[in-house]
Amino acid sequence: MKTPLPRLPLPGKAGRVMTVETRDAKKRIQFLKSLPTLPGMLDQISRAVESHRFSASDIGKLISKDQVLTAKVLKLANSAFYGFSRKVGSLTQALVLLGFEVIKGLILTSAVFEMMKKKQLGLWEHSLAVALTTGLVAEMSPAIKERREEIALAGLLHDLGKVVIQIQLPHDAESVAELIEVEDMGTGRAEEEVLGFNHCQAGMWLAESWKLPLELTEPIRWHHTPLEAPNASLAAAAVHLADILVKGYGFTTSESVYVPPLQKQALKHLGLNLKAIETVIKMMPEKLGPDVTDSSLAPF
Repeated sequence: MKTPLPRLPLPGKAGRVMTVETRDAKKRIQFLKSLPTLPGMLDQISRAVESHRFSASDIGKLISKDQVLTAKVLKLANSAFYGFSRKVGSLTQALVLLGFEVIKGLILTSAVFEMMKKKQLGLWEHSLAVALTTGLVAEMSPAIKERREEIALAGLLHDLGKVVIQIQLPHDAESVAELIEVEDMGTGRAEEEVLGFNHCQAGMWLAESWKLPLELTEPIRWHHTPLEAPNASLAAAAVHLADILVKGYGFTTSESVYVPPLQKQALKHLGLNLKAIETVIKMMPEKLGPDVTDSSLAPF
């Protein structure tokens, strides 16, 4: 375990400190440049969207230049992840149905998880299961039902920080895994012991550097404490609930079987009661079965 370094105050954040080592790690995470298809393609697509001079068809053609990525995005769009009643046959159709921010998130997801190794399939399965269950939770909540697609994507990205730590800080990731196993410690606490920050913060740093919307960024940061999310607490609460249900169901990450506590106020915030949760639980076996265990959906 690393010896703590001298701490420096964070500008404008009274009472909060960050080690020199943590600052360096944050910089490495934010400037992650080795991801396939990034940053060039997304920059080009983002400029096209922001110019308001390109149609969904034009943007679809831009993305289609990468045939492998196109196939992966369409595969996810046609999986139980979204559950459309008809087949999504083109990126143009996917853009119309899902919107650019969701497609952008799917591209980022594919790029990030593509760097994972086969032995990390468990983390992909957990992320996909949380996405599917987040969609079920959103369907039950009148406050967010109309934003189901984007909120489900937040579920897919919620453990982005774990992936990034494994990619950028592999030796530290091994120390975290060892601490979890030897000390029977929760993932977040073990990460903070080794790194000085946790995967929620790491995921937020990368999501912010990619300029993802708050509806995606805040659930990444606050999915364990959703009511602390300043702008997207409903989305964070949906992911929080889904994460707990999925871990209880058995789709957990390979390094920890710890199930975090449910914040009861999150249920109230979503306008849900125990009967609604029972309904979600009953729907989970059919929803999670085929797609979560289908390794062909994994982008690696």
